[in-house]
Amino acid sequence: MRFALGFLFLAALTLPVAAEAQFAKPGIDQQIKLGKQAAKDIRAHEKILPASDTRVQTLRRVALRILATFTDADEPWEYSFDVIDSKEINAFALPGGSTFFFTGLMDRLKTEDELAGVLGHELTHVRKEHWAHAYRDQMNRNVLMTVGAVVLRPSRDVLNAADMTANIAFELPFSRKHESEADDGGFESMTKAGYNPQGLADVFKMLSESVSGQPPEWLSDHPSDKKRIQKIQDRIDHDGRVFPAQRPIDYR
Repeated sequence: MRFALGFLFLAALTLPVAAEAQFAKPGIDQQIKLGKQAAKDIRAHEKILPASDTRVQTLRRVALRILATFTDADEPWEYSFDVIDSKEINAFALPGGSTFFFTGLMDRLKTEDELAGVLGHELTHVRKEHWAHAYRDQMNRNVLMTVGAVVLRPSRDVLNAADMTANIAFELPFSRKHESEADDGGFESMTKAGYNPQGLADVFKMLSESVSGQPPEWLSDHPSDKKRIQKIQDRIDHDGRVFPAQRPIDYR
């Protein structure tokens, strides 16, 4: 989603992995440890709303309904839900389960169903280990780039062009795949929790109207809002179920 995957805050962190397995996917324990470290740093540097704030209470109440749909006996993740006081229209889930919403997004959501859609999407990123897969693949690509540079000794311009090509050809499409998977997971979990999936489509409509100057889809790490809205609408139309009316959000 345009809700950053939560990876932005991890960019400067180095994951400790043994040399003989340095390019394997980070394990669940590693993801939880790294996510907790990043969450601690975020709470230390951002203005986090208190638990008494109605936006935090609403977020956690809806989150509990979504979590209740996760019936895996070995569900390992350690979830937490906080709200950052910021006008940014965003939300993200860190590896391991720490999840943050910005007031800029919370204040634009009109229904609990929209909130449930965002939560379902973000928690799918955690449960599918999208960050860990992306980290592994990025590390392996970096090795190939380094080996090529040592053997071929290309010019700086060639290296810059190669890096851009790798980003467009590998990293961004892979991220779009994860985003589509998270959309599907969000649909599944929110409907299991008794919410109307129209809320998920409405979030993308709101985002497309709130953010101008979007890059072309092939240069973006997210599918276009138009395609995502249409995919969700098509799924709703062919689902066959009658979904409950959306629940308006009231932070009073």
